[in-house]
Amino acid sequence: MDILRSLVETQGFFLRREALEVGVTDKVLTRGVRDKTWERIRQGAYCHWDIWATLSAEERHAVRAHAAYRLIEGEVALSHVSALVEFGCALWKAPLDLTHVIRRDSGSSRREAGTVHHTGLLLPEDLVERDGRWLTSPARSTVDAATLMTVEAGLVAVDWMLHHGLVTLEELWTTYLRMKQWPNTLRLELTLRLADGRSESVAETRGRHLFWRMGLPTPELAYEIYDECGRLVAICDFAWPEHGVYGEFDGKVKYGRLLKEGQTAGDVVFEEKRREDLIRRLTGGTVVRWTWSELTPSSGPSLHARQLLRSAAA
Repeated sequence: MDILRSLVETQGFFLRREALEVGVTDKVLTRGVRDKTWERIRQGAYCHWDIWATLSAEERHAVRAHAAYRLIEGEVALSHVSALVEFGCALWKAPLDLTHVIRRDSGSSRREAGTVHHTGLLLPEDLVERDGRWLTSPARSTVDAATLMTVEAGLVAVDWMLHHGLVTLEELWTTYLRMKQWPNTLRLELTLRLADGRSESVAETRGRHLFWRMGLPTPELAYEIYDECGRLVAICDFAWPEHGVYGEFDGKVKYGRLLKEGQTAGDVVFEEKRREDLIRRLTGGTVVRWTWSELTPSSGPSLHARQLLRSAAA
């Protein structure tokens, strides 16, 4: 049993054949899954339940993808969202229930054992090797993955890949134009037209999508504000300086990042309030703040935020 745990700790899973090699029978595996000793993560692959329970959705997807890569016969590369997870891309509402691979051989397109096998033209520049596995390139992975998502979800992935320098907008457009006649690419052009690698977080990208959906002017990102002495005193997430509106996103992650040693969350909130007052004084404008709940399509921005945001369109 210690051998199986060691395998899980090093590779994230163990295979049925590896369990059989150390004397664990199918009957014992079945009982272990029932008793929550192990989690059956896909056909022929298992993880210890206590380890599996601690993993995020992206981490679970990666483990399943790695197991699939080991078990699939023939030559494949992890693709679509499975490749984006390998690149560490931040995702929002991405479909993580299925592993995606693209065939590098003559294998057919199909879905089996929780894995979608894709086929299609693969150029040499569409493939990279990483940690002993073949993946589709950052540009190919991003474009392919966006075909599986809404515009908003695809934009989150595109912005993240651009912001972290894994792709360029030119590379994405080149890849898209080569694939534009393929199925499920109708949303891609809009996604790429909205893309902006200056967005630093999922929340900022979703905020930009919200502004577009509301018909607001395109904001300036990471807008710098200087005091009377020319010193940089604030950087706003969004700004419509011509309308005197400056936007800030409030989130737990953001406040956690701002927290210094010895500070409480209340200290940070107080400092943010002082910073907001400074922005108003230096610009003579209005500061708009919103939270995750106001980015949720079911609720939309609050009445207060909606009224202030609409002033940007005036």
